[in-house]
Amino acid sequence: MWLRVLLLLIGLIVIGFGIYEATLHRRLRREGTRTEGRVVRHREKRIQKGTTYFAVVDFVDAQGTRHEFEARVSGVKGLPVGGQAPVVYLLGAPKTARIDHAQKRLESIGIPLLVGIAFTAAAIWMLSTGR
Repeated sequence: MWLRVLLLLIGLIVIGFGIYEATLHRRLRREGTRTEGRVVRHREKRIQKGTTYFAVVDFVDAQGTRHEFEARVSGVKGLPVGGQAPVVYLLGAPKTARIDHAQKRLESIGIPLLVGIAFTAAAIWMLSTGR
């Protein structure tokens, strides 16, 4: 029984993260400040199936302050070290910075929603069938 409840909670939490990202991206699209950033390095994360890379981007905000953030989703195709990266952030909140690229937006919203739905659906199925 506890496994089903745990799956349900994990699923709902991950869906919540996807909804948060969707809301933030909508706000960034409407109110965000766009600038050019520069990829300063790729952070390597080892997983069971191999290695995943995340772009680390540096940008200067409207006040002239330099900031650095790591992309929320993996993949560095088209983002070479030293290369330009379009950045969008909320004025006065540089921690909201995201790479302003349609594929990255879709991944940061879609992946959590799909994973969350899968976990939630599995938990509901297990609860309803008594497995």
